[in-house]
Amino acid sequence: MAPQVRIDPRLPEAPLPHSRNLYLFPGYDTVPSYRTAVPRLRPHQKMELATRTIFDPSLLVRAAFSTAFDEAAGVGPSYGPGWGNAGKLYAYNAANVASMYLFVDGVMPVVFKQDPRYFRKGKGTVKSRILFALRSEVVAYSDQGKEMPNYSELSGNFMSSALSEAYLPQKNRSVGGVFEGFAIKEAVGLGFDVLREFGGVKALTKKIEGR
Repeated sequence: MAPQVRIDPRLPEAPLPHSRNLYLFPGYDTVPSYRTAVPRLRPHQKMELATRTIFDPSLLVRAAFSTAFDEAAGVGPSYGPGWGNAGKLYAYNAANVASMYLFVDGVMPVVFKQDPRYFRKGKGTVKSRILFALRSEVVAYSDQGKEMPNYSELSGNFMSSALSEAYLPQKNRSVGGVFEGFAIKEAVGLGFDVLREFGGVKALTKKIEGR
């Protein structure tokens, strides 16, 4: 059974932490442990979370990985050969990732009154922690700390995928492309949840706070 996240709406507003996950990815969307009560995020903090993630340098790294994957697997839009067209694909992926963060971490959590953060299990067997991370992709928590379907993740990924069709070459636009993009975002999200679970955000946060 998954642990109950401790979001206490009575706690005063607290600033988003400045932490990293594996020193590369932002960790301020991750709560080090579900065992410690944390205040809920206000709507403006959810938008701040999305904005900080969008402008984090790691977005450029993630866009590069997406571009390399698209080229290797032969998926995604086709701009043609050459470095110039590869640059167009990279720009497309950067915009695609940015829109995903905007919807998943900011807009939709405000709409659904849902917490966009990942709450680490932190302890237990490797199998139990992986299952907990995978479960987090489809089960989230309300601003009151109650379990609910992860509407923000699901609808945010779908809206981002639909939006991405607008800045694709005409020949690449299709309904099937929207669902393909949605499936890819869900798969990548699962991977990043596992990374958050094992990424050591807690230790890095302590190091930063101890300076």
